[in-house]
Amino acid sequence: MIEELNSININNTWELTQLPASKKPIDVKWIFKVKLKPNGEIAKHKARLVARGFMQKDGMDYFEVYAPVARLETVRLIVVIACGRNWPISFGCKI
Repeated sequence: MIEELNSININNTWELTQLPASKKPIDVKWIFKVKLKPNGEIAKHKARLVARGFMQKDGMDYFEVYAPVARLETVRLIVVIACGRNWPISFGCKI
């Protein structure tokens, strides 16, 4: 849990602010997972702090959608489909 909190601080993931009087805080919960080596031994224990934002209402509690992670399998599937149909691929990176 300490490693996860340190990661959140290092990456500036959150910024603590004062909660407006008319708003309710979003609950968070810890998710724990044991990562195993191929032989079944424990490799490490993982902890993730996740926001339980499913109670929010569009336009009232939030005004934009933020999805920070795409699964590698999804990216591979999109690339395969785009290549198969000769679609151009742009990664949106500005250099």
